[in-house]
Amino acid sequence: MAVLAAIPALVAAPSSAQQTHLLVVAGIGGGAAYTERFLEWGTALRSAAVERYGVPAEQAVLLSEDPEMSEAATGESRRDDVEAHLAALAGRVQPADRVLVVLIGHGSFRDGQASFNLPGPDLSAAEWKALLDALPTERVALVNTASASGPFATELSAPGRVVITATASGNERNETRFGQYFAAAWVDGEADLDKNGSTSLLEAFQYARRETERFYSDENRLLTEHAMLEDDGDGEGTREPTLDTPDGAVAATFTLGLPGARAAVTAEGAPSPIPATSDTVLVRLYGERADLEARVAELRRMQGSLDPDTYEQELEALLVELALKNREIRAREGGE
Repeated sequence: MAVLAAIPALVAAPSSAQQTHLLVVAGIGGGAAYTERFLEWGTALRSAAVERYGVPAEQAVLLSEDPEMSEAATGESRRDDVEAHLAALAGRVQPADRVLVVLIGHGSFRDGQASFNLPGPDLSAAEWKALLDALPTERVALVNTASASGPFATELSAPGRVVITATASGNERNETRFGQYFAAAWVDGEADLDKNGSTSLLEAFQYARRETERFYSDENRLLTEHAMLEDDGDGEGTREPTLDTPDGAVAATFTLGLPGARAAVTAEGAPSPIPATSDTVLVRLYGERADLEARVAELRRMQGSLDPDTYEQELEALLVELALKNREIRAREGGE
C-alpha cells in the first residue's frame, strides 16, 4: 500500500541489529539521605536493564555523586564526566540504536532556565539538548525525574525524541517521587500492561504517574508534581498520554530491550543478560513484531496529514498484521 510504503521506518535496520544504550545520572543529593535515595533508584533501574531486559552491562552506565557507594556506579556525575560519556556515546551509536538518558535528583529553575543539579556546575536544559542533538540516532529519550523539570519538555523536543519530566513546569520545585516509581516500573512485569514481555516508556510513564499520585493520596498530601510526556516534536507535553493522544505513540515503541527478551538464569542461579530463548525463529518473530508496532506508532503520528479514510484503512491493515504476528508468536511459544 502506498501510504505504508511511505512511512519512514523507525526500524530502518533489522530489529536484531538495534542496540540499547542507557545512561543514568544520579545528581547531587545535598544531604546523605537524598544521595542514598537517588543512587538506590538509579541502581535499581540499571540492574533491571541488565538483568531483566538484556542490555549489555557495558552499555548501561550509572554515574553518581559518590561512585564508591555502589558497585553499579561506573563514574562521577560531574558535568565533565557526563559530557565526556555522551561524547563517547555519540562516536559509537548507530542510526538504528536506542539511547535512554535518565536524570535522578534535584532540579532548579532560575531566570527562565531549567537545570539539572550536579556536583559542581550544573547542566541546563539547553546544554542537555546540545548533547542529545550530537547523537547520530533519532531514537533518543531523556527522562528528567527532578523537581522543576517541566521546561525540559519544551527545550529538548525533537522529531522522534521522547522527553519525560516529573513536573509540568519549572515552578513545581518541591522534591519529587516520580523517579522512585519510574525506576520501579522496570523491575518486574507490573508496568507491562499489554503483557508483551517488555515495558515501554509509555507504560513506565503511566505506571510512575499513577503510583506517584497514589503516594500523595496515601500520605494525605497535596500533589505537587505533575509528570509530562512529550514525543510528537511540538514542545508541548501531555499529562495522560495514550496511543490515541498527540503524545504517546513514539514512547510506546521505545523499550530497553527487544520485546520478548528476558534475562536468563544460569545453572548457578546468577542472572545473565541474554534472551531466555535460543529459538532463532522466536527471536525473528519478536523482531518482526517490534517492527510492526513501530510502524503503527509512526502511522498514528502521521494521522493529521492523511485523508481520514486512508488512515483508517492503513491502520486496520497494520493492526490485522500485528494480530496475526502475535498469534504466530503465541503458537510458537506454546510449542517450546
